[in-house]
Amino acid sequence: MKRFLILSLLILTACSSNTTSTPASFFDLTPASVNLGLDSTSEQIQRAMWESAVHWRTLQMDGVVTWFTDGTPVQALHEQVWIDPLNSRYKVEWTGVLNSPDHFLKLSDGSTVHHINLNSGQAETFAYPDFARVGQYVPPMVEGQAYPNPMWGQIGTPLSQLAFPSDYSQNKGSFTALGMDTIAGRETLIVEWRYSESSQPSWKIWLDTQTAVMLKLQEFAKDGSGALQGERVVNSVSYDSIFEDVLFAAPENLPQTGADPQVGSVPVVTESGQQSEEEAGELYFFLQPRKAAESIRLAKVSGVCVYDPANCPAMEIVNVPFAFNFTINAMSWSPDGKFAAFSYSDHANGTPTKLWLFDPSSKVWAPIVEFPFIDPPFWSPDGLWIAFRTQDGLGGEDVYVVHRDGSELKRVSSDLPADGRPYIMDGWYTENILMRSALPGHEGSIYLVRASDGTARPMFDTLLTKASFVASPDASLLAYDDYDYTSQKHILKVMEPDGANALPIADFTGGSIYPVVWSPNSNLIAFNYYGGLSAGETKAEVYVVGRDGTNLSLVYTGTTVGRLIFSPNGRYLLVEETTSATGGHLFLIDLATLEKRMLQAPGLSTDYDWYAPSWRP
Repeated sequence: MKRFLILSLLILTACSSNTTSTPASFFDLTPASVNLGLDSTSEQIQRAMWESAVHWRTLQMDGVVTWFTDGTPVQALHEQVWIDPLNSRYKVEWTGVLNSPDHFLKLSDGSTVHHINLNSGQAETFAYPDFARVGQYVPPMVEGQAYPNPMWGQIGTPLSQLAFPSDYSQNKGSFTALGMDTIAGRETLIVEWRYSESSQPSWKIWLDTQTAVMLKLQEFAKDGSGALQGERVVNSVSYDSIFEDVLFAAPENLPQTGADPQVGSVPVVTESGQQSEEEAGELYFFLQPRKAAESIRLAKVSGVCVYDPANCPAMEIVNVPFAFNFTINAMSWSPDGKFAAFSYSDHANGTPTKLWLFDPSSKVWAPIVEFPFIDPPFWSPDGLWIAFRTQDGLGGEDVYVVHRDGSELKRVSSDLPADGRPYIMDGWYTENILMRSALPGHEGSIYLVRASDGTARPMFDTLLTKASFVASPDASLLAYDDYDYTSQKHILKVMEPDGANALPIADFTGGSIYPVVWSPNSNLIAFNYYGGLSAGETKAEVYVVGRDGTNLSLVYTGTTVGRLIFSPNGRYLLVEETTSATGGHLFLIDLATLEKRMLQAPGLSTDYDWYAPSWRP
């Protein structure tokens, strides 16, 4: 299957945890190499650094970082780095070699991140954030603004930063070629950067002439003395190696994290009566073949199969006017269930992307708008608007709204503060779009962007943790994960829309909470908790709790959980298990009895993986 490259930030969707993937075909659109030399101008050097990410697919390097005082080394560490940006994977280990006891390990397998102190044995585990799935990130070049690489924001180590020279290319000032050198067996161009002609050099770098990756960096004091303060030197580097999955696997002896309270498993809803086929709705999901010669297909199963398997109609295959060659997200249904919005490209190289409107009654797919890249869309609660974020492939991004007939397309992100870009769209709250900055940092403002005119205003009077806020269907409460970085405590809370009366409803130490979803009647919250590792395997636990914090119940235990979806009447919970014993499949929890079973329907085979489900009401 071809894979699709996203160069900019991928929006965090409220009910999805898909992995971005990338096609080799994209590289046909990019320069073969940088070819820096002594005759390179300041602008050419800056642009080469800015676009460096598109000139390599994977990177492995080993080097030493040293800090100086009065010309004397005072601290040093040895760092090893493996980076696979197309699949959001990395491994970094650093060990103190001079006046430093540090011994740390950071890992991402594309889904789960582990930060491990190898001295103390302490570990932090959390889900890899969707906004950092940026692939070969090329930031927007805007004078006076800097856009740090979101993936490096997850890694954060000094040697690994050399792999992301775009962070240094966004400075004002001049880049001057000084000479040529060989570092780690690679030809490099020595470049110094000055803020102005009269200023002393702030840093000197050795750029790989073919990739513009920094292989050596010297940083100087800002007092004009020219004193060397720090040096990072790569001893070995290799590009475009194929990394085995085991490289990014966490050690088997990580400390176990889990729920602090003792939680039982008890029914959380009362029995409900039988439903008609129309009231039960329909389940749509994708069938991933396990044979190379077969293609992905879109399937539909009647909701009757959920509560009355004996009278379940046969599965249907839904015809679509394009082939499934790229990353697939779940279909987004209008509140009345009459239409689904779906962003996908029908072009061979994955761009441009079209926003499609699917009418299940007529089985017609109609393209509404087209942009280079379109992230998964969100329907407004009244069904009048579809909100979506676009990307231009070079770091630029905007948010638009449009009616389902394609009318009144308008950009609504221009009123957001420029210093917070890029932004994440979390969904809707009444007639407003919930937005927050994706820049690194634990706190920030949450903005409400009015769909009618794009007016943006802070939702709360004070800065809050940059969490994903999920509005209840009745708009009375917001649910969010309040994470304390010091204690590593995750506290799931609900609060009123003005930020008042925050109520803790569940808490855990370490791990991560994602996703968080509301029941249709706004009375229940379902969420998945990723704990630590047990015998080297990730543990996923799905809980359901009342909006007032009562009746917290463990309803499902698995390995890797993607989406959680309540049935239209709220009695059943659909769990997307991506790595069950039989592969990636869909499981149903009867919340009145806690009975668990795999989805079944005539014609639905477990020889396929099932993923990206949506429930049409």
